[in-house]
Amino acid sequence: MNRPRDGSILKLLDARRPVAFFYNGFGDHLLTLPAIRALAALFPNRLRLVCVPSAATSFFATVAVQSFVETEIWRINGVRHFSADVLATRIGRCDLFISLAPWHVDAIDLLLSLIGPTHSIGFSPAFDDVLLNDARRHSADVAFGVPRWLEENLRIEEFSAPPPLPTEATLAAMSIRDSLPARARVLVIHADTGCDKMWGIQKWRMFLDFVLNRYETLVIFVVGLSTAIVDEGWPKDRVFGFHGYSLPASFALISVADLFVGIDSCMLHAADLFRVPGVGLFGPTRAEKWGFRFGAGRHVQGDGTMESITVEQVICAFGKLVNDLEESSQDRASHKHLCV
Repeated sequence: MNRPRDGSILKLLDARRPVAFFYNGFGDHLLTLPAIRALAALFPNRLRLVCVPSAATSFFATVAVQSFVETEIWRINGVRHFSADVLATRIGRCDLFISLAPWHVDAIDLLLSLIGPTHSIGFSPAFDDVLLNDARRHSADVAFGVPRWLEENLRIEEFSAPPPLPTEATLAAMSIRDSLPARARVLVIHADTGCDKMWGIQKWRMFLDFVLNRYETLVIFVVGLSTAIVDEGWPKDRVFGFHGYSLPASFALISVADLFVGIDSCMLHAADLFRVPGVGLFGPTRAEKWGFRFGAGRHVQGDGTMESITVEQVICAFGKLVNDLEESSQDRASHKHLCV
């Protein structure tokens, strides 16, 4: 669809009661964070953001919106549902409705009919301006295409700061990091998510065996719900499991790390926003869509399954990442202990 004339765009930017709508997986909230920040900047002190309660407190707490309009969203047989009647009452008057959700369900159609916005923007033919959800582009860029539709000079990098973290989580992570030897370098590992995106436990152990032996100052933090990949025979002062930590606490550990290796998940996206260099492992999903976007990163892409990824591929990607960091560092001494 062609972009409207500038006069039409300026009229949209003058909306007095704009509403943005978003819900998806945890990782998608991080990928959409730059777009939501940009929309809040385009509509200062006017934008109301529709999201689930946990998103308002965990991901968007510091976004400068006028208010959050919380709604519960659930799935039945894989289809998302929410109460359009209840949500319409909470929204009230709306002159511009913006959907950042990459999905569309009947409840959204009903919601639009109930609130009757003057104009709407989204990725479905149900909206007045239909934007392209390009499967070939990174998910963060697709979402950011919404605010760029309204202001084409916006740059995603200017809105890609890390997610906010509770002070106590940050201080705890810094304390853990400070307890390590001064020359230690921290590698965060994240290995658990949906079964189809997980790499084999034994392969993880083989990879960690290699890096522990190859990089003598490397200390490993394993985050996530499970520490099953941790081998009891590894040095207790070099491998630490932080299973069951909250998302903010896990993100804080990533924020103080030097390196990250993990599967396609919210932890990888957090590492990217914190600019922690890393290696991402992708099987059924595509790295070009869900991989590193902002920081230094390398990807290992399987042939559609995680089983197709070999230990040698991950070791190679990690070694090249470390070499890249060494070569590009202005202060080579800061990476000398990791140099291959």
